[in-house]
Amino acid sequence: MHIRNYFYTDRKKYFPFVALLLFGLTAINARTPGFYTRKSISHTTVVLSLGDIKLSAQEEFLFNDALNTGLHIPRFDYNPLPENVQTSFRRKLSSMHNITEQNLADEINEALVPEILKILDIYKEIRARKLVSDAQRNSFISLKAKEAGITAQQLEAVMNSSYIYIPFISKYSVDKNEDKKEITVSLSGGVIWFQVVSGENPRVEKITTLHTDTYFSAETDDRYNVNGRHLSAGEYAFWGAANTMAMNLEIQTRELDMFRLTAPITEIHRRKISFPLGTAEGIRLDEPFFVGEWVETPSGKIKFKKSGFVRVSTVSDNKSSDGQPSQAIAIKKGDWIRGMMIKEHPRLGIDIAVRPRWFEVNVESGIMASAKELFAVYFENYDSWTLGLDMNFQWNIANLTKKRQSFLVFGGTVSAIPVKSVIFDYNFLSEDYSWLDLFPVRNWAAGLFYGYAGYMRRFYLGPFAIHGEASLGTQVVSTGKIRGDDFYNDDEKKKVTISNYTLGLRLNMGLEYAVNIDWNVGVFAGLQVFPPLDWWTVKYGDEEIDVINDAWWTAPKFFSYSPTIGIYIHFSPPTLPFNPAAIVQNQMKKQGVL
Repeated sequence: MHIRNYFYTDRKKYFPFVALLLFGLTAINARTPGFYTRKSISHTTVVLSLGDIKLSAQEEFLFNDALNTGLHIPRFDYNPLPENVQTSFRRKLSSMHNITEQNLADEINEALVPEILKILDIYKEIRARKLVSDAQRNSFISLKAKEAGITAQQLEAVMNSSYIYIPFISKYSVDKNEDKKEITVSLSGGVIWFQVVSGENPRVEKITTLHTDTYFSAETDDRYNVNGRHLSAGEYAFWGAANTMAMNLEIQTRELDMFRLTAPITEIHRRKISFPLGTAEGIRLDEPFFVGEWVETPSGKIKFKKSGFVRVSTVSDNKSSDGQPSQAIAIKKGDWIRGMMIKEHPRLGIDIAVRPRWFEVNVESGIMASAKELFAVYFENYDSWTLGLDMNFQWNIANLTKKRQSFLVFGGTVSAIPVKSVIFDYNFLSEDYSWLDLFPVRNWAAGLFYGYAGYMRRFYLGPFAIHGEASLGTQVVSTGKIRGDDFYNDDEKKKVTISNYTLGLRLNMGLEYAVNIDWNVGVFAGLQVFPPLDWWTVKYGDEEIDVINDAWWTAPKFFSYSPTIGIYIHFSPPTLPFNPAAIVQNQMKKQGVL
């Protein structure tokens, strides 16, 4: 008997097994996330301040502006709660005392949820009355909206909302440094996410609380203007901390399972894949996605089994029906086939790189003397290699340049060089001066610092990548002393620091390897050019002033014409307590640039 005929004649024998297999696959498929569907979101403009925190109207506006910009991401449709609902919510909150982060959800349930349930009950009544036609439904909604004191559009928006978020601040502190003329604002807070459940038993259920800590500093002497509003230094620092918080909360929100982007792979061509996400969901160049499939564990749970990762290379405009799929390049590739899934891995777009580097520094002996400040310093010759620790922030600007793996880089290098110096201090008029200052101070080393900003491109070849970087920077060599007869006094005002500045550039080429989706390691080599300049400052405590070298004809020279080599460790963090680019990132996002 042919095998085909054998199975055909015994098909009844195998039918139960086939049915069981299909049932199992269907059950697994029903529990696995598929293509991301848009969510409708409602929110308040009321900021919950816990404990004894009292925000001014200006601060509340700035916080809402920053947070709503951060959390208004294209994958959501947004509907602010009606004003009368928010007014009622604010009134009830003002009568509550000792609200803490622990009981915040309970207070929201008491103050806000009943107002939302009133609207959800209208939806329940629509179904009970069996108002099928659009005319009947619209007429009933208009009537109920009038009774509730809101518009029909607002009522429908709440009825159609799936989720609600409520922002809160749990800690707010201000630190003023009069010497540095700087103010630092620290914020702790977040959002509470709720799900709106309609149906026969309409309710609002808490999903999770997202929390983050941030800080930001501003110069007290500067003037600040935000969207036509004049801000004090404290208000600007508050706004900066709020923007940093907003960026962190955006990432944390995108990491929630119900909001995380997923999509099937529609095409695979070598190391390039296509997938049906695009501008409608707000994806950007270089964003990372895991590739894998949903599998059932022995315990019966459904989990995403990863098989490598990609970075977005082309973003399509999929807001129209004929939009083309977006594309991504494989960094680490597994055994992929069409139909496998990609899963979003949200990150800030600000990476951190730590790079120990070796380079040569040269010092030609000479004297720096200031008749005005009544001191002189003598440096001896030095010519050798030194080790520095370099750390920088790499801000991905691919959406601006339209070039993949484009970065604005800013950072610094710290080191020390064993160059000997002698300081002669004759400023008798200083209130800190003592007879001990008559004796010269000999130092056996000098501090070395580089601050720089530049541009970097990276080119991936599978898990390997090469990068090129060009930057402009400042080289600072510093020596100093403690003025007065108490060397161990902690008074910062007694510290005197003498520094030489010069300007230059660095060029680097590197080879990297992607250890995983967040970490790269590698090596680099390059060249740095910092010619000597007779540019000096003296710093008393935290006050720094420019000084003229009156012994310019015999000035010491600090320079570096040197190759530089080092190792490279690169990390993509999900959040940062301090993000120097947060204000720019969030405002560019508000303008639709990012």
